[in-house]
Amino acid sequence: MDATTMADAILHALGGPDNVASSTHCATRLRVNPRDVARVNAAALDAVPGVLATQVVGEQVQVVVGPGRVDEVAAAFARVLSPDPTVPTRRLPTRVISVIVDVFTPLLPALVAGGLLTAIHNVLAGPGAFGDLAAVDAVPELRGPVALVGMLGAAVFALLPVLLGFAAAGRFGGSPYLGAAMGAALVAAPGLAAVSALPAIHLTPSTGWVLDGIDVLAIDYQGTVLPIIVICFVLARLERFFGRRLRGSARVLLVPLLTLLTTGLLAFLILGPTLRFLGDTAAEGMEWLYTSAGVVGGTVVGAVYSPLVVTGLHQGLIAIELGLLSTGGSFIFPIAAAANVAQAAATLAIWVSARRGSRLRALAATATVPAALGIAEPAIFGVTLRLRAPFAIAVGATAVAATLLAALRIQAVTLGAAGVFGFVSIAPGRVGPFLACLGVSIVLSFTGTLLWARWRQRGGRPLESDGATEPSDETTVRSPAAGTRLDVSALADPVFAARALGPTSAVAPSSGLVSSPAAGTVSAIAAASHAYGVTTDDGTELLVHVGIDTVRLAGRGFRPLVRVGDRVASGDALVHVDLAAVRGAGFDPVVLTIVTNADEHQYTDIAGGSEVAVGTPLMRQTRVAKEY
Repeated sequence: MDATTMADAILHALGGPDNVASSTHCATRLRVNPRDVARVNAAALDAVPGVLATQVVGEQVQVVVGPGRVDEVAAAFARVLSPDPTVPTRRLPTRVISVIVDVFTPLLPALVAGGLLTAIHNVLAGPGAFGDLAAVDAVPELRGPVALVGMLGAAVFALLPVLLGFAAAGRFGGSPYLGAAMGAALVAAPGLAAVSALPAIHLTPSTGWVLDGIDVLAIDYQGTVLPIIVICFVLARLERFFGRRLRGSARVLLVPLLTLLTTGLLAFLILGPTLRFLGDTAAEGMEWLYTSAGVVGGTVVGAVYSPLVVTGLHQGLIAIELGLLSTGGSFIFPIAAAANVAQAAATLAIWVSARRGSRLRALAATATVPAALGIAEPAIFGVTLRLRAPFAIAVGATAVAATLLAALRIQAVTLGAAGVFGFVSIAPGRVGPFLACLGVSIVLSFTGTLLWARWRQRGGRPLESDGATEPSDETTVRSPAAGTRLDVSALADPVFAARALGPTSAVAPSSGLVSSPAAGTVSAIAAASHAYGVTTDDGTELLVHVGIDTVRLAGRGFRPLVRVGDRVASGDALVHVDLAAVRGAGFDPVVLTIVTNADEHQYTDIAGGSEVAVGTPLMRQTRVAKEY
């Protein structure tokens, strides 16, 4: 049932719009104050699909729908209740960045390894780094090993849609293997259509599948990002659509078949060509802007280059750059080099500022060198974009450097590594100014990020998790507060006591500092600051709920220490609670930790003593439930 239909059914069971005096919601439930409680049909409320439980507390009716849907249902309830509601929503850019970071996080080891291998290959195989000759020309015996190094690194980025398909489909709730299969189809289609052992898919240019001038099977998706993420978003929804309508053996056999076939048709006929067209259009627009607007064009191109890398649309620049090089010189290469070193400098500043021994510091250390040598993806997706501000600072530094590059008319005359060794590709006589522009980009990005990190740390907010990612097959949920472990079934709130929202642990806190129960990303913060959603890297959705009915405090006594989108480790502080103020207002400050997607991630309690500290294991994942 969609949110609007569900809200309409809830409103009808409550006695209609004229019986609703006011409504609000907390992290788990819709709270309605009816004018006449006797008109509320409790049985009809319980029967609404998606309603987990209902209860009447005094003159208030509480409809429990869970943290995964409460915002959506509350917004829909406001719409059906009033013709002109004002409903706050998360900003689209924040949601998009969160999705991209979630998709790329599991791929970071491969990206870091691929980036380092590619950088090593570029240094050894490119002329000018060690004199006039490349290292492989000066020492021919190195040619084979260096070629292998390059192949290993290039494979990661050439076949990136396969890796992204696996991660993105899982992120959107679909089968990761179907996502990987869809990514493989995108990458393999041009080769399979041209040369194949299967006659039916052996296509020549004259017999290709050409629609409106576009050969849909010949489009090259190697190294792209946005197409496969959007395609997997559609794939996951189609998989659920077919899964709801098929049962038994037909479900097992037909759901993957219909999902892959339907997604493939949409991908090759609509989604892929459209997104590839957008990339090519963006590239052509950048070329026109640079050549028409001069210095201002350089500024704009510098500002949009790294965001294009995030979406993968920068692949459309390759054809334009080759054309520019054939006619004398390319402005794209110098700006790309400035963008890459800016990301490297920002990542280096994070390495300097991060906690010693933390995972963030280690990741920054491994991502800095590839970015400096021309492979910025590990730095962007592993460090700067996850923290957001360093990415923006690096983009600003790139814009300034690109302005200078445009003013000085610096161009590349050949392809190479777009980083600190990029000077070997610059036109003779312009190497000095090129290096000076790179220096501006490095200094601005490093200094700006360092100042931001210092400011954040002075405010008592950690940069990010130290977070060694816990094993996905046995994730441990740890105590978010020090205190006494309580019997959940004895809680005063019957919904929490019945574990209606999922596996639950309860701790009576002895300290007001409440921390994250696992490593992950802060996915939601209640408006009253009393509840925090944390999504782990394996997809477990945790809700840390401080107090019973504390939403009525409207944030008084709660001081949030994180924002939505922040990465946290197990034990990183989420909120400081004034326990005396909460108790003084008549509320129980019990700290609840709830697994809200227990249908996918099943947890059991871990036995232990009654006294717990922050980080004491409370629940352990027993298995990941995944079915069609």
